[in-house]
Amino acid sequence: TLHRRIGALFDTYDVLLAPTTAAPPPRVGAMADLSGLDTDRAMIAACPYAWPWNILGWPGVNVPAGFVGDGLPVGAQLLGPAHSEPLLVSLAARLEDDQRWHERWPPRAAAADSPAA
Repeated sequence: TLHRRIGALFDTYDVLLAPTTAAPPPRVGAMADLSGLDTDRAMIAACPYAWPWNILGWPGVNVPAGFVGDGLPVGAQLLGPAHSEPLLVSLAARLEDDQRWHERWPPRAAAADSPAA
């Protein structure tokens, strides 16, 4: 089963680190006219690293990971097996404290020019 195959990773690793998305965010309204199935397909394509965890029902937490060339923020996911929420939240808090992401903002021009604006 998927639980057993992916769960085997945690025999060796405590947590997985993966990108949050595979592409920059779409423009606002880009999916407004899509059917339910087409919206699901678009979301799976944009977030191919997240959907297996959604299917498994296992926890993951998104953390800031920097800014792309045009100044948009990007994230990373800390992913764990069932019942690993305390570990994931603890790691996310330590990263936030260490990296001080709450003090970092993209350049104003990048935020105004972003596809999501």
